Amino acid sequence: MQPTGPSSPEFGRVMAGDPRPDLARVALEIASDFYPDLDVDAQLARIDELAARVRGRCREGSHPLRVLGQLNWVLFIEDGFAGNAEDYFDPRNSFLNEVLDRKTGIPISLSILYRALAERLGVDLSPVNSPAHFLLRLDEEQTTFIDAFHCGDLLDLDACRRRIAKLTGRPGPIPDEKLAPSKPRTVVARMLRNLKAVYVGREDFDSAYVVQRRLAAVAEDPLERRDLGMLCLQLDRPGEAIDPLAAYLKSRPEAADAEAVQALLSGARSMVAQWN
Repeated sequence: MQPTGPSSPEFGRVMAGDPRPDLARVALEIASDFYPDLDVDAQLARIDELAARVRGRCREGSHPLRVLGQLNWVLFIEDGFAGNAEDYFDPRNSFLNEVLDRKTGIPISLSILYRALAERLGVDLSPVNSPAHFLLRLDEEQTTFIDAFHCGDLLDLDACRRRIAKLTGRPGPIPDEKLAPSKPRTVVARMLRNLKAVYVGREDFDSAYVVQRRLAAVAEDPLERRDLGMLCLQLDRPGEAIDPLAAYLKSRPEAADAEAVQALLSGARSMVAQWN
């Protein structure tokens, strides 16, 4: 159902449950669905070059926070990377090759880049699937959160909670589990959901379908399989709609929309039967 063959080996590792896939490579494999001539290794080499510039400014054995300070200087001061607050829903913000070209993106794409750089510099950062705003975290003597969208701001736990509360408009305490390290599947699903929302909002259903194929495969939420089936029907692909719609109904037979989805599934099967 999803492209996980030779062109997407790292996405396949996520699907297989690998605990430490290269998320930058996964992001570039997703981008290659829309940029078929994209040279993934060449893009990763650009990240290597950025990391090498930072490494040249760090003494051997530097504390991770000092390394991140140098990373912030190179990425956000010298090279001018920044969050794209003016055109947040531009799909290019989600493609790592475009982020490298345009030096702007959304929280998750900038975080993927930032984490890839930190990893090359020997600093292990965990992705955080926090509400409304994707973050990274460094667990050393105490936990430090990194906001790559806001020029690599380093936040302690209280400051992080205040930022999330402001962004969500919910002043109550943020549960600890919302700020915990996230699984790779969760991160990849969030990347794809961002793209899906952009394309559906633009009524670009052909592009949304490309994204949804991957999302239905990697996400644990059965609703994504339902949405894949519905996009297939929107694009006059009834044969492709049958399996995801049937899978959704099997996983949620008592869902509030089960009757409506069953009607769609029956209609898809009828259309396919007429062709045979």
